[in-house]
Amino acid sequence: MNITPMIDVTFLLLIFFVTVTQVSQANREQLQLPQQAGEKDQDRSTLTININRTGQLNVAGAVVDRADLATMVAAELEKVGGDPRMLKILVRMDQGAQSRAINQLIDQFEQFDVKVVELAVETPQ
Repeated sequence: MNITPMIDVTFLLLIFFVTVTQVSQANREQLQLPQQAGEKDQDRSTLTININRTGQLNVAGAVVDRADLATMVAAELEKVGGDPRMLKILVRMDQGAQSRAINQLIDQFEQFDVKVVELAVETPQ
């Protein structure tokens, strides 16, 4: 009995899950989130934006500026058929960052008519 194809499939699955796990972790930069009782656990989002203590924007592990972010939002909006209600944006902001960063981000989302943005918090144990 030849089990070589079974071993190949097993290794491909292993590589797939390792890759997916690394991409998931890239969206979750280490930030100190504000501690509040959250409404629910964080759902999967279409676009996850991290704002660090200095106000720098990170998307999928890469530092982006506001112009690049506008391009990303436009692309994601196009993927969901142009309906801003279908776009899920999760903003993870360090609790030591200035609130000016999130206010500017929300103002930028308004140009795309995006009204719903989820803010991540850490639920105290």
